[in-house]
Amino acid sequence: MLFDLFGRGFSSTPDPTSQPQDIQLFTTQILLVLSSSPISWTGENNRFGLIGYSLGGGIAASFTSYFPNLVESLILIAPAGLMRPNHIHWTSRFLYGGFLPGKIVEYLIWRRLGGRTPSRSNEDDNEITPTQAAEEETPPHPALTRDSSAAISTRRPSVSIADVVSWQLTHHAGFIPSFISSIQHAPVSNQHSSWKTIATNQSSPSPQQRLLEKKMLLVLGKDDNVIIADEISEDAKAVLGDAVDICILDGGHELPVTDADIVAQTIVSFWNQ
Repeated sequence: MLFDLFGRGFSSTPDPTSQPQDIQLFTTQILLVLSSSPISWTGENNRFGLIGYSLGGGIAASFTSYFPNLVESLILIAPAGLMRPNHIHWTSRFLYGGFLPGKIVEYLIWRRLGGRTPSRSNEDDNEITPTQAAEEETPPHPALTRDSSAAISTRRPSVSIADVVSWQLTHHAGFIPSFISSIQHAPVSNQHSSWKTIATNQSSPSPQQRLLEKKMLLVLGKDDNVIIADEISEDAKAVLGDAVDICILDGGHELPVTDADIVAQTIVSFWNQ
């Protein structure tokens, strides 16, 4: 099953002021998705594989740390979760720290994602703001990233990643509030303890606590300037040890869109090993 996170695509938006976009909300969404299916995904001897991309990767890892008995296999593609603190600029800490009225923050983010030329003031200190990171996942319109003109699928070759973002900015009133709330509350960084729990579970005597492969698969883009392949590889190995396989492919943050076949082949090979 494939679903849009709350506030993205065709999914509605719970009010972020009362239901922030944290792991509790996204855990609820995953369980709701499972319960909506006529297929039994859980229960005795029933578990499922979980694949998460970008923000979804951080969510998938956190979910697995809490519910190892539900997840049989874990694949993370350019995942959030272990972004190093030095990549979060002080201006972003101020912007998302609750110091400004919500409507002003929403306007600034809307303008940024709506096509305003990005500020490169932090190029010299090699820091990436959460807004810039999100632009790779949800590029501005017109496109400002290398792959943002790529078609979202072969069935819709005329629709690009940037077109989808533009549609959400225009037609999805919950997109910007959800985006901001997820930056503030979702498992984007400092998730080392959750990832460590996954590694520890691989030594459990209970098969229901272990992943089928006894490790997760991490798929990264060599040219990704959001989830830096060398950095997350180093940090993931430090946290997970032998409980991770890492595959670095040619491509940027939009890897599962621009190189879907190669990503799919990599996942299937991991399952078949």
